Amino acid sequence: MNGVVLFADNKVFSKGNEKSLFELFLKKKDFSILPIDNLACLEATIKSASTFKACIIDWNFENNENTDEDFDGIQHVQRTPMSILLNYSIFTLVYIYSEIDLSEEEKHCLKKKYGRKIHFRKKGKNVDKEYDYITRDIRKFERESPHLNIPFLWSQTINAAAQNIFEELENADRNWIKEFRDTVIADGGDPTTELIDIFNNVLNESIVQSAALRYALDNYSVESNSKSVKSTAKVYQRLIYSQIPNEVPIMTGELFKFKRNLYGILITPECEIKDNCDKQLEFLLFQRSSFSEYLDKSHSYGPNDIYDNFREKRKESLKRIFNNDNLSAQILPVFPFSPRRYNEVAYINFKTAFCKKKKKEYVSKRMGYRLNAPYIHQLRQRFVAYFGRYGVPAIPDSLREYNLKK
Repeated sequence: MNGVVLFADNKVFSKGNEKSLFELFLKKKDFSILPIDNLACLEATIKSASTFKACIIDWNFENNENTDEDFDGIQHVQRTPMSILLNYSIFTLVYIYSEIDLSEEEKHCLKKKYGRKIHFRKKGKNVDKEYDYITRDIRKFERESPHLNIPFLWSQTINAAAQNIFEELENADRNWIKEFRDTVIADGGDPTTELIDIFNNVLNESIVQSAALRYALDNYSVESNSKSVKSTAKVYQRLIYSQIPNEVPIMTGELFKFKRNLYGILITPECEIKDNCDKQLEFLLFQRSSFSEYLDKSHSYGPNDIYDNFREKRKESLKRIFNNDNLSAQILPVFPFSPRRYNEVAYINFKTAFCKKKKKEYVSKRMGYRLNAPYIHQLRQRFVAYFGRYGVPAIPDSLREYNLKK
């Protein structure tokens, strides 16, 4: 993994072992290293950049900040290494470098969040040995974490693409954001949501064109004997659904819980929601129990069935179901009916799902999740296609047989 090592220690520029260790990193040139002697700067760096090879943090950091106002102008309580590590997330190795041992409670709290990505080491007096220990641990972490290479490169690609995109747009027109917002407002839409969608679309276009990322994905291979179905399902839930705060405007694809067993997905187009939200919006409704009931009804084991044949037929049938081969329904796997549950499925029957609801019926029923693209687009297209079917006459048997002749 390419990247910078952060060295966060308030003594990094003072005379002593910490400064000598930093200078040894510079001299050896094994890693690019960035010194930070201020907790506010450390927090700002973590917020601004997303990819580090490792982050070495002094646990006995003496807070030498002049103010507790960060670059966003937000007032903070007194920063500590613990508060920064708990409030933010660091993707790669976190190396706690301390003059004293951390308490077991502190270690447990950090391990709970960072798992094997966090290491603890007490400071020593021999700078050369300290350098060898730290660099050995960084390299060992890299060897044991090849699966992090792609996300790491992905994050770097996003950073580079964002810089290029905004430079290009700024050179074209420095007021482009205002002009875009004014245009959307005049059209009756929600400018904030549409701008974010535009950002995502342009960023996606740039990332797809990254030769380095495409090469890494084409050649990706990680040998592993362990496989956790639950962890895989958790990843897929994160990819298919996004968590959204209640402060954001209601959006197409948002999930709602109307009753204990009744749920819905908003399918009204984004551009129409703002104008119609005081009237009626369109939903596809389904029950939490619908999928189980569907399986019980359509895949029951009859008295005349041979069990082995039935099991194979059921297996193939379930594959088709999860691939949404049934034109009259949509399957949404790993549906977030409950927190930290990744094995529940939503079954939407197009024949009975469509419903319009007034604002008073849905405004307080938001689940805090949204069905991501392209899944929401697929759902809407399949729903429209089902009711837009058009029948044509069957062809004669003779024509079918003639076309099948070799």
